[in-house]
Amino acid sequence: MTGNFIAGKYDQYQKNIPYFAISQAFNDLCNQLLTESEYVLQQWREKILVAVGNNGQVLIDVIPNFKLVIGEQYPVTQVGGQEAQNRFNLVFKNFIKAICQAEYPLVLFVDNLQWADSASLKLLKIILSDRNIQNLLIIGAYRDMK
Repeated sequence: MTGNFIAGKYDQYQKNIPYFAISQAFNDLCNQLLTESEYVLQQWREKILVAVGNNGQVLIDVIPNFKLVIGEQYPVTQVGGQEAQNRFNLVFKNFIKAICQAEYPLVLFVDNLQWADSASLKLLKIILSDRNIQNLLIIGAYRDMK
């Protein structure tokens, strides 16, 4: 059994960039997947594409290295702000369910949560509150800035 450890760090000067640390962490996961054999990478690619359906570009927009893992994707239909946020949260949740498996658990370390943007915090809450997501450990570090 092998798992993946990924990490991202929020920055006080980047706190207006949505998903900053999450993007860092999952770009790192992409780099880890790209070191696998072509056979293993193809298995991951298929698993991820099934999970995200026609919305792969939604992940690439936030995690640019995903393009190297899942390939070129069709543009997604433009929707309003709240609809786009809901779509991203659903696609990301489905993606997490697909990659977090008993034989490949995932540990996500998120540092400097005190500088996290509200969209990131909402996404983490959605992931943490979904009882169908297993084999995922999220570790967060928060510093009191008083």
